[in-house]
Amino acid sequence: METRRKIRTGLFGGTFAPPHFGHVHAVETILRHAELDEILVMPTAVPPHKAKAKGDTPELRLEMCRAAFGGLERVSVSDFEIRKGGVSYTVQTLEHFAETEPEREIYLICGTDMFLTLDKWFRAEDIFRLANILCIPRDNTDLGILEEKRAFYREAYHARADILTAEPVDMSSTEVRRRIENGEDLAGVLPPSVIEIIQREKLYDAENT
Repeated sequence: METRRKIRTGLFGGTFAPPHFGHVHAVETILRHAELDEILVMPTAVPPHKAKAKGDTPELRLEMCRAAFGGLERVSVSDFEIRKGGVSYTVQTLEHFAETEPEREIYLICGTDMFLTLDKWFRAEDIFRLANILCIPRDNTDLGILEEKRAFYREAYHARADILTAEPVDMSSTEVRRRIENGEDLAGVLPPSVIEIIQREKLYDAENT
């Protein structure tokens, strides 16, 4: 009997406060260069590693993610962690997929900082057991350090980890929020639909940051 191949699903989680063109570019790059069937963008409810950006809410970040990624093929935005509420631990999300959607093979998409600290995350050994790890660096200057970390993960955790080096973009939500607070031009930084939400809700401006 032929065994059906599992759906290769990239899980792109984060705070997305706000989602910017760097995020969009990362998703497009991964779909071009990694052998994935789809990507799930999953904004966190309460991130365990970051302070909340004042002025936004989980619901607004979800709305912004749908605006930023909604037009991309093979990409969908999941509200699972926001509906679940509370602190969003990656391992719990991975366990949810393993239990309820075993037809998916999960690829956890990481940026540079996340990849380098993944062994310090809550129940890291289970993260490596439950997911393939796919790192997309913010630039190519950290490749040596990333390769060393990948070798460590493979040795210590038998991790399935790969590094995608194509077309990195160095952009951070912290820098984007600084631009918003200073009233700088956001063209080429944020999708127009995300700018509309930020302006409508007065997010990340001087009064709220």
